[in-house]
Amino acid sequence: AVTWLLALLVFVVSRRADAYSWMIRHDYGGCGSCHADPSGGGPLTEYGRAQGDLLLRMRYGSTDEEPSRSSEWLLGLVAPPSWFLGGGDVRAMGLATKANGAALSTDFLLMQADLRAVIAAGGFRAGASVGAVSSEGSAASVVGPVVSREHWAGYAFLDNALLIRAGRINLPFGIRSVEHPLFVRRDTRTDLNDTQQHGVAVAYSGERVRGEILGIAGNYQIQPDDYRQRGYSGFLEYSPFARLAVGASSLVTYAKRDLYLQTADLRQAHGLFVRTAPVRPLVILAEGDLVLHALDGPANQTGYATMLQA
Repeated sequence: AVTWLLALLVFVVSRRADAYSWMIRHDYGGCGSCHADPSGGGPLTEYGRAQGDLLLRMRYGSTDEEPSRSSEWLLGLVAPPSWFLGGGDVRAMGLATKANGAALSTDFLLMQADLRAVIAAGGFRAGASVGAVSSEGSAASVVGPVVSREHWAGYAFLDNALLIRAGRINLPFGIRSVEHPLFVRRDTRTDLNDTQQHGVAVAYSGERVRGEILGIAGNYQIQPDDYRQRGYSGFLEYSPFARLAVGASSLVTYAKRDLYLQTADLRQAHGLFVRTAPVRPLVILAEGDLVLHALDGPANQTGYATMLQA
């Protein structure tokens, strides 16, 4: 009763706050203008930080339009050169369990504590992250609990519209989201947590069309080699209007021994997605994918994964 009363009290006394996570409602269909990664996520460009402050910052009723120090790197304590883009991410959880008749057990889980940096000097691009997690079994592990989810280098052409890079890269597939526990991201194995793969990627960001394809050479942070998937992953998106984007994704990989199914697996995922803001306060994200596993020995698996967010 006390817990419910406190929760209700929070809702009673809290004031209105506005936070908008989907930039398509502000007529931004692409990702490359605000993010160093052309498909979204990771460190922000200088322009992205400015837009985040202008469009996403909670003002709590204030009419002050002056830039906040929260948009500056390390809250303005350090002024890095224009070619250096930095950032960080922290995810942690405290867990307390009380089973009937047993003592209370507590645990602290550090799921992410990453520092990220991207160098953008002329056409040259290079990015990397390094961090730590509680477990030593992460597919992004470098040694023990030390992880590197991304590290890549490349070059941008056509006034930054075309980027070619090589290294450990986020899989280009579907709707790019930091919500890695979403079933559609987990079942297609295309989340931003630890499913990145080594390979060569080509990304294009035009006014109406954007897309990226990654030739997958495998995850060289796991061993033996039989566990490594090889193939491709990519998406293509078209934006006929400022607040509407529709796209298609495709992924095909083969591993002699799948990391989770423990048998040879020809894995496929193919689907469609849409991002739209029919009216400014409402953003709709939808994705549907067919997921196939052709296994050596056990029966083949065919299923689907979907999501709808409003």
